[in-house]
Amino acid sequence: MNKNYKVITINGIRGIFAAIFIVLGLIAGFVISPGWLCMKLWNHCLQNIAATMNIYQGIMLWAIIALSLYALNNRRSLIGFGAYQGLSPEQIKEIMMRAKRAEAKFMSDTDSEKIKPESKINEINTENVEQNSEKEEVGTH
Repeated sequence: MNKNYKVITINGIRGIFAAIFIVLGLIAGFVISPGWLCMKLWNHCLQNIAATMNIYQGIMLWAIIALSLYALNNRRSLIGFGAYQGLSPEQIKEIMMRAKRAEAKFMSDTDSEKIKPESKINEINTENVEQNSEKEEVGTH
């Protein structure tokens, strides 16, 4: 058994209240407070230009900002900026040489393992004849 696991136990009403308090604190600290700050900054900076924002819209704005930053800073991101440079002529030549070597190796391997189709068919036919004769012997006894 792996002993690196940390288990949280909640005992009784005090444990339930503590867990609720922790969850609400995390929500307030990471969702509502930044949403409130986004709302205040939006309303302060754009009070004469755009409509005012309420707390729900501030939370949505914070979610958009947070998710955008996460997507742009993630190493496995599917979002990329820049132009495709393409392959250099040297890289193309190297790839073609590797492909030709692999093809030659494959062809040499298959040439050495070639089986004549007629001999394979004869092997299958003799196996079928042997199986049929065994069945006949079992049926006569």
